[in-house]
Amino acid sequence: MNERNFLFVKYDLRGTIDSINSEISREINGYDGDYILSVKLDEICDHLVNKHTFEIPKIFPDQVEMVDQGETHIPSEQFGRRVNLNANYYVFAIPFTGDGNLFHFRASTYSSSAPLGIVNGSELNLKFVRTDHNGEAIKRDLDREIQEISKHLSWIERDVAVFHSNLRNSILHLLELRKEKLLKDKGLVESLGIPIRQRKGTSQSFSAPIKRKKIHIPKPKAPKEPFQPEPALDDKVYEQIIETLQNMVIVMERSPHAFSGMGEEDLRTHFLVQLNGLYEGMATGETFNFEGKTDILIRVEGKNVFIGECKFWKGPKALHETIDQLLGYLSWRDSKVSLLIFNRNKKFCKVLSQIPEIVKSHPNYKKGYRQNGETDFRFILKSNQDESRELIASLLLFDIPS
Repeated sequence: MNERNFLFVKYDLRGTIDSINSEISREINGYDGDYILSVKLDEICDHLVNKHTFEIPKIFPDQVEMVDQGETHIPSEQFGRRVNLNANYYVFAIPFTGDGNLFHFRASTYSSSAPLGIVNGSELNLKFVRTDHNGEAIKRDLDREIQEISKHLSWIERDVAVFHSNLRNSILHLLELRKEKLLKDKGLVESLGIPIRQRKGTSQSFSAPIKRKKIHIPKPKAPKEPFQPEPALDDKVYEQIIETLQNMVIVMERSPHAFSGMGEEDLRTHFLVQLNGLYEGMATGETFNFEGKTDILIRVEGKNVFIGECKFWKGPKALHETIDQLLGYLSWRDSKVSLLIFNRNKKFCKVLSQIPEIVKSHPNYKKGYRQNGETDFRFILKSNQDESRELIASLLLFDIPS
C-alpha cells in the first residue's frame, strides 16, 4: 500500500454535485420531445432520481479483520547516513456497504489530516507499519484512523443529504418546464397547418461520473406514435369562468327569494345563462352546454375542456362521489373543472371548515391544495387511468336561501 493513498482528497464533492445538476439538465433537454410528452413525468423523475442518487458508504468496524502482515523496511537517517530500519506491516480490512468511490471525495467540511487507506471491492484496507511489537499502539492507531474515516463520512453524508433533499423537486421542475415549452411549441406548429417531417432516432443521455446504486429503475418507455396535443382551456379563460361563477353569489344575495325554491337543474340553468352571455363566440368556437342532468361543459373537437358539476351539499361521502363522477368524464391531459356545491338548510361555516380535509382524504387528491377565498377552494386531482394526468379543480360553495 502506497503511503500516499490518502482518502477523501481526490475529488471535490460540491463541484461534482454541481456537475451532476448540469448533467441532469442536459439529459432532460436531450430527451426527444414526443418522449417527454408521451410518458409519465413521475416515472421519468423516478428514473433520474435513482440514477443520480448517492449511496453513502457505511463501515462496520466491529467486523474488522487482519488480512496481511509481514516484514518491511523504513528509510531513515542516522548520523547523516540513510539507513533502512527493520519493521513490520499490518493490513486490516473493514467491510462497508454503499458506493466505495465516495471515499475519494472531499466534502465542503474537511480535515487537513486525511486518513490513509485503499478501497478494495467492498472492503477498506488500512495499513500500519511499526518498528516495535506494541500491540496496544497498533490498536490505538487503528481506532484513531477509523474515527477519522467516520468523521469524514459524516461530512460527506451532510453534503449529500442537502443534494438529495432538493433532487426530486429539481428534476420534476425541469421536466415540467420542458413539457410546458414542448406543448407551447406544438401549439404554434399546429396553428401553422403545415405537415412536419418526423425526426429519426432519439437524443443520447449522459451518464454520471460516479458509480450509482445497484437497484436500477429503468427509463420509462414511450408509445411509438408521435405525441398529439390535446385541446385545453387557456388558464386566463379558466380564471375568468371561475370569477363569473363566483359573481353569482352576489346575484343570489340580492334576490334571495328568486332562488329559494330552485332545484339543481334550475340553478344550473342560471349559471349557463351567465356563461353563455359572456363567452359564446370565443376563439374556441364552442359554447357552454350541458349533458345528462347537471353538467356544464365546453367541447372542442369532440372533447371536453371544461366541466362544471352542480350538486347540493349532502355531506363528505356525497362530495367524494361527485369527485368520482367528474373523474369518470376525463380521458385527456390538463383538463379543468369546477364543482358548484349549493348549501341549503345547513350551517354554512361548518360546511366550509370541512372541505379541506374531505378533499385531501379522496384517493385521487394529488397536490396543490389552496384556498382562494372563503368559498373558493383550488386543488389538483390525478386521473384514474393515468396518474401523470392532472386535473385542475375549483370547488365553489354557494349558500342558497331556503
